[in-house]
Amino acid sequence: MTKEKAELKQNLEHLAEQKGSQQAVSYQDLFTPQLMQKYTRFATIDFFVRELGVKDFTQIEQMAIDQVDEFVKKETKFASWEEMQQKAVSEYMMKLF
Repeated sequence: MTKEKAELKQNLEHLAEQKGSQQAVSYQDLFTPQLMQKYTRFATIDFFVRELGVKDFTQIEQMAIDQVDEFVKKETKFASWEEMQQKAVSEYMMKLF
């Protein structure tokens, strides 16, 4: 697991602890249509995933990070996949508090 993925997982676990549950936060909850439409050319995360060339969100982890970063740079307002994930978590957390 890369450092970025470990940090995202840690942030989500911390968030779940603060909410008093161990429920995982879904990628649809993180990458809302509002976030996707504001920062990308895609209406939803599912359209983003399909255009990236994978069948579902979980397959992104199996891709080369350079390939994902290049797609993110080209198709979004973010410089990297890590930055996009951090923004999604940040916006999600701001809604909760």
